[in-house]
Amino acid sequence: MNRNNRNELPGVIALILVVVVLAGCGSPPSTRFYALSSLATGDTRSASDIVQARTVVGIGPISMAKYLDHPAITVRSGGNTLVRSEMNRWGGSLGDEVSRVLVENVGHLLSAEQYLVVPWLEPVGNDLRLQLIVSRFEATSAQEVVFNGVWLLFAGDDNNPFASGGLALIEPLETGDYPAITAAMSRILAELSRLVVEHIRTAPR
Repeated sequence: MNRNNRNELPGVIALILVVVVLAGCGSPPSTRFYALSSLATGDTRSASDIVQARTVVGIGPISMAKYLDHPAITVRSGGNTLVRSEMNRWGGSLGDEVSRVLVENVGHLLSAEQYLVVPWLEPVGNDLRLQLIVSRFEATSAQEVVFNGVWLLFAGDDNNPFASGGLALIEPLETGDYPAITAAMSRILAELSRLVVEHIRTAPR
């Protein structure tokens, strides 16, 4: 090796080290967190000055199929195949999101002067209670969101529902990305809420 090459060697090594360091400093893809939206988004109604007795509607319990109890958003890619995106996750749990949105939706659709809609707590007495059992709630490779579930409405301490029904809903996706998936899921919960509210308004008092 001649002297010129020996003089250039430290510079070449330094350049290689800089390239390696910069490659290692590349930012990894960031995880995105999603929430479902409710009909009450932007709702400015206030019931803080209402003092008369209102019908208390409890929302819950919400029972989700075990495979849906995962922080990553689930997509069904085939009849028996589930794909979970670890980079696209729920801000909380899907069950909590469903409960929150139903409380907000039902409260938005009912008169705030006549009804108080709250998450269901067992020790707290409710005039009416909505129970939901969800067996499917995910996007599919067919560019749609599928919901299958059973809802039951109870009055007071009566363990026999005064209204109930099975529900199978399909909502098409505008695109296949995750914002479109969560938007379609929110539309399904809005439809479910409207159905339930019709029965709440005619519930026995």
